[in-house]
Amino acid sequence: MTVFPDHAAEDYDERIARLVPGYGLAIGLMAHVLAARRPRPARVLVAGCGTGAEILAGAALLADTRFTAVEPSAGMLETARRKARAEGVEGRIDFHRDMLENTPEAPHDAAMLSLVLHFLPDDGAKRDLLRAIAARLRTGGQLLLVDALAPQEDDAPLRDWLQGRGHAPAAAEAVVGRMRETWHRIPRDRLVRLLEDAGFRVTAPFFQAFDYLGLEARRT
Repeated sequence: MTVFPDHAAEDYDERIARLVPGYGLAIGLMAHVLAARRPRPARVLVAGCGTGAEILAGAALLADTRFTAVEPSAGMLETARRKARAEGVEGRIDFHRDMLENTPEAPHDAAMLSLVLHFLPDDGAKRDLLRAIAARLRTGGQLLLVDALAPQEDDAPLRDWLQGRGHAPAAAEAVVGRMRETWHRIPRDRLVRLLEDAGFRVTAPFFQAFDYLGLEARRT
């Protein structure tokens, strides 16, 4: 699994907004779907929390919810902690610098997984992560997932969007090339099968921008 170097956290929030179409909208919708479905109080697992965008969005809507933040990158996790402290929600978050499978299997009411799966090869690693999440969810628990899928046609629209966000043509081509060569993007039907194999039932999509998809699923 890809672990971001510590220095990647320094400008991650600015970079991701220029690399992923609709990123802010996806995170906001994820938080609103979470808020609409959750019993209160609730405990929410955020696997691969990065710099904490999902946590801050959820915490703003669910004042009595606690979060478990799991992230292997020290730089990312420290940035998430600093942002949470600035927003006054640090006390509602349990931080773990580790891989998810090494954390306790405490039951959670919901989980959030944003832009992680495409870093894992489809050789059992994707399935294992989804199973590790399922093992930490109550029956009926909610999974909100955002990830990049295999392109249905080609990456030309994404390349054009990247240029519109300020990337030079060569830089946009380099981004698309990295996605094509180093990411492990899978079709939507394969993602659904992996979720089902891990113990989830897909209920509804909540976001799509080009080949970035947001899905809601339930622990069976």
